[in-house]
Amino acid sequence: MTTSAATDSSQDEVARTAAEAAKRVRRPRDMALSLAVLFVPILLVLGVGRFLYGDSTTATVDPAVALSGAARTSMSPLPQGQVPPDWKVVSAAYRDGVLRLGYLTDADKGVQLVQGRGDAAAFIRAELTASAKQQGAMEVAGADWQRWTGRPGESALVRTTGDVTMIVVGPVGESDLVKLVTAVQG
Repeated sequence: MTTSAATDSSQDEVARTAAEAAKRVRRPRDMALSLAVLFVPILLVLGVGRFLYGDSTTATVDPAVALSGAARTSMSPLPQGQVPPDWKVVSAAYRDGVLRLGYLTDADKGVQLVQGRGDAAAFIRAELTASAKQQGAMEVAGADWQRWTGRPGESALVRTTGDVTMIVVGPVGESDLVKLVTAVQG
């Protein structure tokens, strides 16, 4: 019987070792459950925040610093810091001789005003792509502007005064571009 007891004991030991090894092995299901325990509270907090607090605000910026940087380099005419009603200025930068002002329309679409110096044709091609085409002329707020196709799905208005070229471009209709041009020309 001692042999049988020893065999039973070694079988119990093997079974225990196998059970412990099985406990140490993690399955993909275990990982998914662990992640769910972490993500559910995070999603609840985000959902409650959006529902209760609206979380639909857009950060706006003051374009004064970018405009003053462009003014120091005598880039004129400079756009005014005005925006059409219910529009927001969401970005403003003056770098490497190029002024960029980003706007968000009342329909939450982005429009950009870009102004730079130098060769107008090269500047227009760089901003609107090489495939951009001039579509005709129009007068906006007493100034002559050129209508252009922009990047795919976008339209643009372009005005060159001396060696300064101003481009207003975005995936909006021409009426929104005219609104912006009218507001920034003061």
